[in-house]
Amino acid sequence: MPEPMTERVAGFEAECRRRGLAVTVQRRAVFEALAVRRDHPSADQVYDAVRGRIPGLSRTTVYRVLDTLVEAGFVRKVHHAGGVARFDPMTHRHHHLVCEACGRLVDVDDAAVPTLRLPEARGSGFRITDYSVSFLGLCGACGRTKR
Repeated sequence: MPEPMTERVAGFEAECRRRGLAVTVQRRAVFEALAVRRDHPSADQVYDAVRGRIPGLSRTTVYRVLDTLVEAGFVRKVHHAGGVARFDPMTHRHHHLVCEACGRLVDVDDAAVPTLRLPEARGSGFRITDYSVSFLGLCGACGRTKR
């Protein structure tokens, strides 16, 4: 494992222990699988990536581990209309380019999108906790085939 990844996994394990969250083989494997990717995999893609490493691992276990990692703030769940939930190891606020043809997600640097002031949600009972912006369009590969 490359040194930056080793440090990231060690940081994950230390933070789990600090919070009293057990560092299980399954949690570590799922976190490692996400940490090396930038393609925002679905739960099924994460399962496919780790099932060969852990004999007897179930899809349900991967879904539960992902839910735990999201709840603990180690990964973000990314939702886009018409698509399955995807998982992002980058937990800071950032935005995405979304290909409407193939579903590819690409991170957009914060500096490219100005900080938005959260709107008041008076009367709706809705409490806004965060936001992300999705820019819809066609990725380079799909754009070439659509011409």
